[in-house]
Formats: sequence, C-alpha cells, structure tokens
Amino acid sequence: MIQTAHFKSSSPTRTLLFVVPLLILAIWLGLRDQPDPVWDEAGILAQQRHLLLQDVPDSLQQLYCAWHRIPYRRRDSTALRIASKPSLSTIEWMAFRDLFREAMQRKNMVISGVTGVGATKQTKHLARLLTGRPENILLVECSPQFDLEFHKKYIGHEDKGRFVPGELLRFWEHCRRYPEQHFVVLLDNFDKINPETFFGPGLWEALGSAGDMAELGGKMVGLPANCRLLSVTHHGPGSLVEFNGEHFKRLGWPYILKPNARELAEHLRRKWGRSRDSLRAATVTDTQRLQQFLFYFLKTNLLIEERYGSGFQLGQGSSVRDYFLEKDLPELKRTFMGHINALRRTRQMTERDFGPLDYTTRTGGLSQRSSFWDRQMQYLQDTGYFVEITMVATTALLTFLVGWWVFRRRERLIRFYGEQAQEVYAGFEMQIISAEVAAQRLEAIKNEVDGLVMRRRLNYTEGLYFLAFVEDKVKRIEFARNVSQNFLELFNTFMEDNMLTESEYTKLRQFLQSIRHKIPAETYEQFRKKVEQAFAANN
Repeated sequence: MIQTAHFKSSSPTRTLLFVVPLLILAIWLGLRDQPDPVWDEAGILAQQRHLLLQDVPDSLQQLYCAWHRIPYRRRDSTALRIASKPSLSTIEWMAFRDLFREAMQRKNMVISGVTGVGATKQTKHLARLLTGRPENILLVECSPQFDLEFHKKYIGHEDKGRFVPGELLRFWEHCRRYPEQHFVVLLDNFDKINPETFFGPGLWEALGSAGDMAELGGKMVGLPANCRLLSVTHHGPGSLVEFNGEHFKRLGWPYILKPNARELAEHLRRKWGRSRDSLRAATVTDTQRLQQFLFYFLKTNLLIEERYGSGFQLGQGSSVRDYFLEKDLPELKRTFMGHINALRRTRQMTERDFGPLDYTTRTGGLSQRSSFWDRQMQYLQDTGYFVEITMVATTALLTFLVGWWVFRRRERLIRFYGEQAQEVYAGFEMQIISAEVAAQRLEAIKNEVDGLVMRRRLNYTEGLYFLAFVEDKVKRIEFARNVSQNFLELFNTFMEDNMLTESEYTKLRQFLQSIRHKIPAETYEQFRKKVEQAFAANN
C-alpha cells in the first residue's frame, strides 16, 4: 500500500519532468528563425563551377547538328566558330541550351529580358546558330518614332506609281530561292516601334495565320517557311508598345530570359580570379564572400519580383555586377534602389527593404521573421483572417472591459448598500438604535436598491439577492423585538407582587437561554442582569 501510494504521488512529477522539456523545446523551435533557401542556393552557386558556351563545344555542336540535320562528328567545333563571330560573349551554357531547344520547336519567338540579362546578345548568337551563315540573318535595329521610316525601308513604298519592295521583302524573296537553308529576321528592340505600322495592315493580318499571304505591289508576299522571326523586347516598364495577345499571335509567344546568377558567378571568377587586384581576386575565390554577393543579387531580385513584378529586376550583366566587394554593398543597394525608384513613383524602394537581407548575412543564413509563429501570423495576414481575428479579439476585449466595469460598478453599489445595512443591524445589536429605527432605515435602503433595479443600474438577479439579504436583517430585528417583548411581558407578570420566586427565576433563566441566540448579545446580557438583580433583591 505504501509503495502504491508513493508511485501515484510521484507519477505527476515524472510526467512534468518529461513534458516540460518537450514544451520548452517546442517553444524554442516555434520561435526560432528558419534557414533562408535563397542563402543556401547562393552558397551552392558560389561553390560550383558553371559552364559557358566556350566550355562545351561538343554539346553545342550536337544541338547544331540536330537542328541542321547533319552528322555529328566528335571534336567538330563548327558551331562554336559560328557563335564566336564576331565575338563570343559570356553566356551560360544551360540557359542558352534551353533557349536553343525552344527555338527549334517554334516558328516565331518574342525573346524578352530585363536590363542586363543579355536578351539581344543571346538572340544574335541563337540566330547565327539557327542559320549557320551570317548572311542569312536580317537584323532590324528599331529606334523610337521611326515607324513609317522603317516600314518604307523594310516593307516598301510607292515611287511614281510603282511599288518598290523594301529590304525585308527582298530578303524573303531570297529565302524562297534557297528553300534548303535556314533564315532569320531579327527584330531588335521591337517594342520601340509599333509592329502594325512596321509591317503594314495587309502583311500584319497575313502573319496571323500560317501560310497566309498579303498583296503588295501586285505580288503575294508572306513569311517563307524556312525563315523565322525573332523579336527582342524589353521585359517590364520602358517599352513604347505594350505587346498583347494580338501581337504574340503573329510574332510568337514570349520567352522570358531571367536574371542568371550562374552566369554572374562565372563571369566574376574568370574576370577577377587571376587579377592583380588582390582584394577582388580574394573575394571571387572566397566562397563565403561570393555567396553573400550572390545572395543579395538573388534575394533583391526576388523581393522586386514579389513587390513590383519581374519586369523591374536587374540582370547579371547590369552595373550591379561591379559592386561585389563587401565595401561596395551600400553602392549595390543604391543601384537597385535607383533603378526601381526611377520607374516607380509610388511605393519606392528604401534602405529599410534590405533589412531582412542584412539580418540573413549577419546570422549566417537565417531568414528574418521565418519562425513557425511568424509564418502563422503572415498566413493570417495574407488570407485576411488576421483582420477578422483582430476584430473579434478587440470586440471580445472591449466586451470584457465594459462587462468588468459594469460588474465593478454594481459590486461597489452592492457593497455600499450592504455595508449600510450591516451597519444598521450592528447598531441595533449594540442597542445604539432601536428596532423601530433600524427597521425604518433598512426599509429606506430597500427602497433605494429597488430604485436602482428599476433604473437598470443593478440587474434583477442582483437586486433580488440584495433585497433578500436586507429582508433577512429586517426579519431578525422583528423577531428579536418580538422575543424581547415576550420576555419583558413574562418578567413583568412575575414581578406584579414585587417578588421573584425561585421557580419563576428558573423559568426566566430557561426562557432567556432559549432566546439567547435570537436576540442581540447586549440585550441578552441586559435581561440576564435584570433577572439576577430581581432574584437577589428578594433573597
């Protein structure tokens, strides 16, 4: 029995010793910030080496041969030589490979990219590889406010009643003479002019369906089957013409080139890795320093995409790549802020927006406000539940405070009148006031409380409770008065002969003993002395 009792008493203690540490651990985990996945991504990018076009001549040759349907021969660098003319820029292989594969599947493409992403550069390399010959490319470099001039130059114009075909129509005619070859029309900065004005209404409509032709100068013209349209546009604000579904239907659906951190990291390594500038060389070869710079590049662009849109980002070839040193971090931030604030007059970017990024670098990769509780709070805010919960909680708090105030006010009122009633009753018990006066005062208190109930300063239940309390005091006073009156009548009856016999004395003592707890103590003591004095006087 003793052992069983000991086991039962120690069981809750053991449970607490097990639960409390788990609870503390759960709270700690719930409040602890989580690693930022972008920081981890930047770390991986900083540690890995990334391939450029010149690093994979065989892979580039395989794509080239697959497109042109020619046999692949190992160590044949034809594709690399074609892409290298007139010069080979820094282009990351994986991104270009995806672009090339997409171009192999499409007739026409609109290739878009933000500032610094290298959309024009990559498209020119793509065009050279698609055609295999630089003379099979027609490059149209568009400039603002020259729509009609471009139309006359490339589509054609009337001269003394005779239609003179422009460079584009003559190029298309050349394409038809060599159906076995591939040709590309590269329209650079095509969002700087109106495509409808450039092509003209007839040819623009013909581009809407494959094989459709337009009549120009008595001839039927249209895009040849062996010719592709590659239109390069800027992705985001700054375009003079906002392309829509009608434009994409004719020019091809857009292919967005995103900022490429792999290309940025490899560019810095190859440019500064063996530089005589020891600080820059040490930075690009130190994975931790490079990770921090790549993190700011990736995270800032992600922040911009979420807040302003992907078209406001900065690419790997923009001026931000010049500020990779730790001391250049303020200038890196100003570059992003200047870019955004020049395009947006509202909700501009400030230094405070980089606070979470600075926190991540200080903590070695933790994301600010990413704990379990922070995420739940953010979820409530994003879904709109936070406002509802806040309103409900505020309403509940206000209701509680108002209810508490009303309760406290009623409590004070009840205590005040209760103390008055108790004071009256205590005065009666101490025979300071008579029963009649006490009853009158208690009746007055009852009337005041009844008035409070009528005016709703006290609720009905509280009023009934208090009135019952006062009524009990009144009944006690009335009963004590009646009992005292009965005793005095009995005493006066026994003393009619001015003598108190022993039997009468005994009866009075018994009567007093029976009413002792029904009358005030002072009254009891007064009656007892009166009986004792009367009995002593006779004996």
